[in-house]
Amino acid sequence: MVRRFLGVMAALVLVLSVAFADVVWPENTEGQKLLKTYMENVNRFLTEQGESPVNSLFEAYSGFEVFGITDQPDAETPETVEITANLYANTVNSVEVRVSDLQRFPKIAAAFIRALTPETVSMEEALKDPTERANRAQKSPETTFEDEIVELNGTVPYVYYAYYPNQHSDGVNWMQVTIIFPLEGYWDGTRILVAEEEASGSDKSQTSEEDFDEDYAGYTYEDDYTHLEIFTTATPEPDSAAGVIESMKDY
Repeated sequence: MVRRFLGVMAALVLVLSVAFADVVWPENTEGQKLLKTYMENVNRFLTEQGESPVNSLFEAYSGFEVFGITDQPDAETPETVEITANLYANTVNSVEVRVSDLQRFPKIAAAFIRALTPETVSMEEALKDPTERANRAQKSPETTFEDEIVELNGTVPYVYYAYYPNQHSDGVNWMQVTIIFPLEGYWDGTRILVAEEEASGSDKSQTSEEDFDEDYAGYTYEDDYTHLEIFTTATPEPDSAAGVIESMKDY
């Protein structure tokens, strides 16, 4: 009986070691190196919550990488969890995470959010918004919702959510979180902005330019929707500024 038990445990250890095999992240550019560090933090927070880590890398180029969480490591195609990272030469531009299991979405999304600043964002804070969005999708599983994404990088990270029921006409519903990373060297790590839908009938208003770099002078800033701030310090600043960026017509 003992011999049989030890044999079963040895087989289980072998299966787990294969399932959690490390991805070999490319490090040819500074952007890829930063993504590797970020994803190492993501995997740490995933495993702490009982989730499988990212274990398959599908495509890897200097400008983008596609990877996922699969039943077996080093799979050839995405399964329940698909991740796409867009990169600059010296930093990360954005990360999009798509999950087809609403029960798993909050923990997976929270790991990516917390990995932005692992020393100051708690898992409880990181779970709040993904859980609320997943609950919303579960209550109205046939209703699509989608935050309007501003792709221009600011001085803080921006987080956007979307839900696409039966997106590919195959009966599968996808929940998505997109993180737009801040400009390299500008973020002080004290807050994250989460997009919220614009209230019906609200007026567009001019907002501050403090969250964007002065190099973008010449663009106009209009607040098409509100943002919820996640502060990562015990005494958050009272200001809250976020804006939609639109180029001038002659650009």
